[in-house]
Amino acid sequence: MMMYIAMLVVGLVYLVLMIITRLHGPSWQATVLKSFTSFFFLTTLGVAALTEGRHFQFALFVGGGLLLGLMGDIWLELKGLYPEDAESWTMVGFLVFLMGHFFYLAAVTSVTGFQMEGFVAGLIGALAALVFIYIGEKPMHLQYGKFKVIFSIYGALLFFMAAYTVACAVLLRNLGLLVMGIGGVFFLLSNLVLSMIYFGEEKKDRPALLVINYVLYYVGQYLIASSVLWIGCGF
Repeated sequence: MMMYIAMLVVGLVYLVLMIITRLHGPSWQATVLKSFTSFFFLTTLGVAALTEGRHFQFALFVGGGLLLGLMGDIWLELKGLYPEDAESWTMVGFLVFLMGHFFYLAAVTSVTGFQMEGFVAGLIGALAALVFIYIGEKPMHLQYGKFKVIFSIYGALLFFMAAYTVACAVLLRNLGLLVMGIGGVFFLLSNLVLSMIYFGEEKKDRPALLVINYVLYYVGQYLIASSVLWIGCGF
């Protein structure tokens, strides 16, 4: 457990350094620090998996999702370093994160099997996401442009994953799934903030939104990484 806590502390230190650096604008230093911050949610998963000692398949699927998250973090950061190719980096970043969520869903299913109630909750969440994206665009002063289709698919999957995981956690009274589901909610909230940064009418990095986005995102990812520690526990 001490090693697990140490990974969280190191990740927090890198997160603070990355945010401070990133607030001065996109840079290679910020990109490297972000990579290390993301790398440590992978090491947190590894330590948590070794501590728990079981549910290897669940840990493996979660690791796949986190690895894709690390790759997505780097690609999205590169859009600020290469503004002429910003649209391509953004598209690739969203696609990678989208694929990562299929790994998270596979992790949940490896523990729960098929749960109809959870699946229905996920569908309701996905539908809510689509309604929010298509109806809320103008009231929220957002302009998705050519990213509307991919962001709609991505957003629907984020809502599905969060709702499905929390519902399964409640149905099976599984603490690890509840931690993962809460992590999914933080991840979802970070993307709502990200949509304001990327698709807001001003389309610029606002310091407060950047900080909120990074904090929500990394809390979510570290919770997802930590979920394996309690996957065998009830509540």
